[in-house]
Amino acid sequence: MEHPAVCTFTVVHRSFVPGFGEREPYVLAWVDLPGGTRAFGEVTGCPPESVHVGMPVRMTTVGDLIHWRPA
Repeated sequence: MEHPAVCTFTVVHRSFVPGFGEREPYVLAWVDLPGGTRAFGEVTGCPPESVHVGMPVRMTTVGDLIHWRPA
């Protein structure tokens, strides 16, 4: 089975959103899914400097939020 992969991402160093300031830095990414669609979410489970375009990931959820972890 083909894994989803990071298409593009950003590392957030300063957040003005309540509840996110203590989590900095964190990574937000668009991920290419098999079949040609894309999904947005936070990349967790690895340091921000390890995230790269093409990195295979797997989807997890936290409540209603999509998170991506290295595959």
